[in-house]
Amino acid sequence: FGLLVVPCSVMPLIPAFQLRLNASITQGLATIGKYDGTHPCLSCATSAGKIFIHNPHQRDAENKLEMRFLNINRKMTALASGPLAASLGRDLLLVGSQTNLLAFDVEENRDVFYKEVQDGVSAMVYGSIGDAEPLCIIGGNCSIQGFDAAGNEQFWTVTGDNVLTMALSDISEDGKMELLVGSEDFDIRCFKGEEVLSEVTETDKVTGLCSVQGRRFGYCLSNGTVGIYDRFSRAWRVKSKNVATAINAFDLDQDGVPELIAGWNNGKFEGRNLRSGEVLYKDMFATPIAAILQADYRLDGRVELICCGSDGEVRGYLPTELELQETGASADEEVLRELNQRKQELLFELKNYEDNTRIIQTGKMTKGEGTLVGVPTDTKVVCQWDVNVANKCVDLVISSNNDCIVKAVIIFAEQLFDGESLLVHPKTQSSEIRVPVKSPKDIGTDLFLKVMVGSRNAETHHVFEQNYKLPRFSMFVPLGDKSGVAEPNSSVSFQTTERVNRVVMWLNNSFNISYNVESAETMKSLDVGFKSVRDGTPLWIKMNTRTQGRVIIKTDNMELAGDLLQDFCSFCQIGELESIADFEIEMERFREVLLKVEEHNATRLKMSAEMADVSNMVKALVIKAEDCRLMGEMKLMRRMYTDLYDRNRELIGEHVKRANNHTELLQALKQVNHMIQKAARLRVGMAKTRVVTSCREALKNNNMGALFKIIESGQPM
Repeated sequence: FGLLVVPCSVMPLIPAFQLRLNASITQGLATIGKYDGTHPCLSCATSAGKIFIHNPHQRDAENKLEMRFLNINRKMTALASGPLAASLGRDLLLVGSQTNLLAFDVEENRDVFYKEVQDGVSAMVYGSIGDAEPLCIIGGNCSIQGFDAAGNEQFWTVTGDNVLTMALSDISEDGKMELLVGSEDFDIRCFKGEEVLSEVTETDKVTGLCSVQGRRFGYCLSNGTVGIYDRFSRAWRVKSKNVATAINAFDLDQDGVPELIAGWNNGKFEGRNLRSGEVLYKDMFATPIAAILQADYRLDGRVELICCGSDGEVRGYLPTELELQETGASADEEVLRELNQRKQELLFELKNYEDNTRIIQTGKMTKGEGTLVGVPTDTKVVCQWDVNVANKCVDLVISSNNDCIVKAVIIFAEQLFDGESLLVHPKTQSSEIRVPVKSPKDIGTDLFLKVMVGSRNAETHHVFEQNYKLPRFSMFVPLGDKSGVAEPNSSVSFQTTERVNRVVMWLNNSFNISYNVESAETMKSLDVGFKSVRDGTPLWIKMNTRTQGRVIIKTDNMELAGDLLQDFCSFCQIGELESIADFEIEMERFREVLLKVEEHNATRLKMSAEMADVSNMVKALVIKAEDCRLMGEMKLMRRMYTDLYDRNRELIGEHVKRANNHTELLQALKQVNHMIQKAARLRVGMAKTRVVTSCREALKNNNMGALFKIIESGQPM
């Protein structure tokens, strides 16, 4: 799982220019924009709530490079630039914070618009999705929004969790950009407009995305993984003990294929081969890498790769041609060394096979060979899943088909084990090993096993390699006797043209069961019950061809119903599907969440008005106290400052209350967006997109009745 890369002929990178800006740079908050329409300027956020703008083409009166500072006076969470207002003919600086979005015209030193964003801004890009006009696209609390030059919302959709990173890339290669979104729920989603084209699940939080070339894109995770996807199939990945803080793509060797550029929290800066992941170039900074950008920064007609360190050091790199004559010899030596090593390994394996064959045939061993090491030629490793209700898990049972001992097993699997691997070496010798697997959520993954098998007390063992699949809903076991388990009251139902045997094939593929598909050919109906080993959640799946192929999934968990429906449509390759949802319990909870949102919004407005009144009083007291000082009325001045102290303490207390109210409001809004996401996942295709759009309109119009009807039927009111 992943690609083991052997470094070969790594070339040090030599910067074309180097700057020390003497200002710290916050990780990920850097952009390059042409704020006068001509000259590129580097803009970076600092930890002090400021943005510095460095223009290498302007100098002050002392002939020093000009540095401008903008006071934002709040914690910034995202930074971007682009010609949002095309009529101006220059770029705008786009600044995101926890509650607001600012579009700033640097050239004229004015706000173009200042927008309150309830869901916050945690990631931002400038560009167009599909055929739409270019927008400022922001990701926040389970939502994605797009704003035009006037600050009007032109795009909105929901995603599964808080957005951490975004990038625009032509994944479908149709000349139109799709939006890649990485979030805290480990998912990478690709949006074409408001429709989700595809989504893949990674092993940790997705912290970085970048377009590379065509349908390829790069990614990095919070656990130190960087890699490349070719469309939605992983091409390669590597994992480090350090954490990648920035990624980009740049053609350093001028071969027409860009390298994946990664910056790390230990200051390492490297370029990897797009096809293999091999490190080709590297450099080192004294501090963590804050951002990696590219632009024609010196206006000499050549695009530079610009790397920013968190201490304000900036280096620019130009493409370099590989010196084949210098590096060819060392590369050949490295290849020869690898081939010789592989030759020795194969010779050793061949000798073991010859010895084993001789011992099995003659039963005799030469002096010094030790114990019997051979295994019968018909030895096989058998794997199967077994439900372990007592431990609330499923056991992977690995056994041999004869008396050979299974000494140990190494399992490589994503999202199942810490470090994505597990070694099991039992104390007692047996022909069977049971490995408990507790999947934290319903995921389907492939397991790669290396099983060591040998004779009892043997010193050398045979290693069997085998792939085995964990079904996505393996934690659900079929109910033998359904009389003791009540059917769930909630359900989702939909029409399908698929026959009963196709539904049975899907059950065999996604659950830990094996129904007879041939007998299902003549079945007119289906009624199966399951129970979750994890928490005892009941699940019923029904189908009746007499009701025009209506499938009913009965569960009180709306998210589980969406996962089942999406998995069924993926298996049967269904592109469009409408459904009827009936989740009374979840909708009642949703009603309570909407009431909380309304209460928190009312409290926020009330507290803002009260704080404004107190602020005016503070301003008046400051003026009065200063007047008293000028007139020498010290006693009255002290009284004014005492009142000022009380008002200031009151303001601080109100600010704490307002911050707590805002945190609770964000949590409630996250639940609202998550409910819309769950409702959308109960449909496929345009029906899914329509649910998101209609729910947004209902929320804007404060039409809660329509919102509930849309979630239930999927149809706009």
